[in-house]
Amino acid sequence: MLAKAGGFRKFPRAIVKFWSIPPPQGNPYRALLRRDFPEPFVALLAFVLGIWLWDHYFGPVGGYAPGTERMALVKLDRDLRLAEAMEGDPPWLRWLAGAEEPATVRQDALAGFVKLAAEEEITPLGREALAVLQARQAGLPVRTALADLPGGRAVSGFEETSRRLAGHRGTWWQAEMISAIEETERPFLYWRRAYDEDTIRLRDRALASRGSVWLLGLGGLAFVPAALRRLRAGPRGSRRRGYGSGWPMKLGLVVFMVATLAWIGFNLVLELGISALHGVAPPVWICLDSAARVLPALIAIALLFRRPTHAARVLGLGPRVDVPCVMGIFSALMVVDFLLNRLQGGGLSVEPGGGLSVGEVGLWGLAFAVISSCLLAPLAEETLYRGVLFRSFRNRLGLPAAALASSAIFALLHFYDGFGLLSVGIFGFSCALLYAGTGSLTTTIALHALYNGAIKIPEWIVYHAPFR
Repeated sequence: MLAKAGGFRKFPRAIVKFWSIPPPQGNPYRALLRRDFPEPFVALLAFVLGIWLWDHYFGPVGGYAPGTERMALVKLDRDLRLAEAMEGDPPWLRWLAGAEEPATVRQDALAGFVKLAAEEEITPLGREALAVLQARQAGLPVRTALADLPGGRAVSGFEETSRRLAGHRGTWWQAEMISAIEETERPFLYWRRAYDEDTIRLRDRALASRGSVWLLGLGGLAFVPAALRRLRAGPRGSRRRGYGSGWPMKLGLVVFMVATLAWIGFNLVLELGISALHGVAPPVWICLDSAARVLPALIAIALLFRRPTHAARVLGLGPRVDVPCVMGIFSALMVVDFLLNRLQGGGLSVEPGGGLSVGEVGLWGLAFAVISSCLLAPLAEETLYRGVLFRSFRNRLGLPAAALASSAIFALLHFYDGFGLLSVGIFGFSCALLYAGTGSLTTTIALHALYNGAIKIPEWIVYHAPFR
């Protein structure tokens, strides 16, 4: 009976063993390193990814994203308030706060709104702002410009707009309209005090937030020599042996392209789902965006490792951060960005919206910006671009060529133009050098998080934070 019972217990195991895939013999990582991907398969992945990139850069323009006009109106309001509030300040103080001359702001805003009007993606509120903007730039009476609007008047009435301004909810062009009307009519409400308070608050916020970033960058200049010495000595002393140093370049390319194409497919499905729904709750949107952010890195880790602890050890995801290197490179990148901005002539973006995101409005928008851009994006992108792609390239091409190739791919997949493309490429190259010099992906993630936070947090404070 005991023998029969033992045989019965072994029977299901035999079935499972028969239908399951045989486990790999020996070390699975050695088998993975010996795997040879067929050339047609690699070419197919590259072709699909190349078609997608070509369509983004050279394909027909399908109009602006939803919410672009809304962000263009926000940018117009905040930029012009800041410019006019700091018009009498010293040039160095205006530069510190990121304030341009009012005429420059109006000119750039006009270019953006003209593009929106050409695409027929401008609402009556946008046409109202555009009319006031054109009148101020040409030195014409604002009331004359408003008379040329459809219906011969503004979207909101005199009393309603006065209430909005008095309630800290008005805009720059609405203040210009009411001021023009009050030249001949009795004021309905005293709104100027609230408007001026908001403008002063905006000036103080811009100085505090953008000035803090520059103060941090200036303090980090003291660490630049130490960071350069560390990077110069790093490639000789920090190069690791073992599994990660044996990745063939083809393996890294295949893993990268598979993960990127999966991310593209997920985003397409996500965009279709979001467009079919209305009023998605902010927590749900944050969760969906977080899933899209981490998906490529998770796929890459799943394809290359059997356990998360293996990935942490091989990639250099330890608790230690080389703070002097992070601060030194961050300061050097700030100087480089400043020089690039001067070379291109400075000024503001003439694209409608200026890169602002409608998802970052309000307190939920701040949470979205911090989680998405300052936490998950550095973690996922450094794992994929530096931990996998750069490391695979370096095993075959050496440090300089691998850093150039991986940073070029990193920049192309961020879809910027001109200054942005070059700036992101230099940033990616710096991250590759930092990873090679320290062997710590955690340090590279910290630099990425600091760099993104220095952009996103002041941007939210200036453009998206409510006045009250």
